[in-house]
Amino acid sequence: MKACVTGASGLVGGQVVRALSGAGHEVRALVRQSGDTRQLHALGVPVVHADLRAPATLRPAFEGCDTVFHCAAVFAYWDVTREELARANVAGTRDVLQAAAGAGVRRVVVTSSSVTCGSSDGPASLDENGMPGEEYLPDYFLTKLEQERTALALGTELGLEVVAACPTIVVGGPDWRLVPSNALLTRYLADPLRTTYPGGCNIVSVRDIAEGHVLLAERGTAGERYLLGGENWAWRTIHQTVSELCGTHGPWATATHTGAYVAATLAEIRAVLSARTPATTRAEARTMGRHYWYRHDKAAALGYRPRPARQALAEALGWLVTSPHVPDRIRSVLRPHPEVMGTRELVPRQLDEDVRALS
Repeated sequence: MKACVTGASGLVGGQVVRALSGAGHEVRALVRQSGDTRQLHALGVPVVHADLRAPATLRPAFEGCDTVFHCAAVFAYWDVTREELARANVAGTRDVLQAAAGAGVRRVVVTSSSVTCGSSDGPASLDENGMPGEEYLPDYFLTKLEQERTALALGTELGLEVVAACPTIVVGGPDWRLVPSNALLTRYLADPLRTTYPGGCNIVSVRDIAEGHVLLAERGTAGERYLLGGENWAWRTIHQTVSELCGTHGPWATATHTGAYVAATLAEIRAVLSARTPATTRAEARTMGRHYWYRHDKAAALGYRPRPARQALAEALGWLVTSPHVPDRIRSVLRPHPEVMGTRELVPRQLDEDVRALS
């Protein structure tokens, strides 16, 4: 496979590059000029610069490739308008598909989201036949739903084999920024009350998501969407496991809808006054109590085998608790379980780097 990965400096895109490279495929990483390429250079893959905001730059990046993995997107609930989300997630996807068709690409795997399959008000697992109902949908959810519909329809129109990958709650690293899914873990650790909430979600490792993308490129059916998830857990189970893995206590409180919304409102006010990103937002609070539980039988039939949720959380925490995303004041009171410490990657440093540091 000769592939190009958009959004290669992001969490999912970076791991897709790693999975492709590890499997012996020829891969190039597409990033914006301002993108963080340190992890990509460590993998030794070629990096090309292009920008979804400049569609003319895309086609040259795709030339000579038979497959494109479109992982670039804006995943945010704060400091971004619905129009900006639509431009990045919907119009950007349209531009990528048109450029891919023009470059002679055969297949495009588009990173969608499990939220396009809806959610439940009780502990019921949905599959690819699910759709959002009357529940509240944040702007991010709405643009991912529109992105997926646009991608599948345009693929048919352009003669491209388009497959939609629908990840659930993706945890893990490394990543230069804290995406909302990883922030769910750091937010809990930073909360003195260790607050949990009703409902639940499906937890999956970013590495399994990356392997799933490669699997869909090789075996997925064009025009179809595939849920890529792990285990369905209640939020209380997730938070209890995080506490255990980090050697701390909790959860000690359970949020109500009203309490969560008020707390998010105050967090947003503080964020405006301090020019920082809020710990939580009203959009996220309004989704509380839903069950984002899914089945990945369709992908499993192709060979998809995700790791257990506990392992996914341990690996995510192994990176997070040593990253800049967890402040020292929080890190200092944690006593990570051996399961967490055992997941940390030891990266050897070059001797000349140590010499320069001492000179």
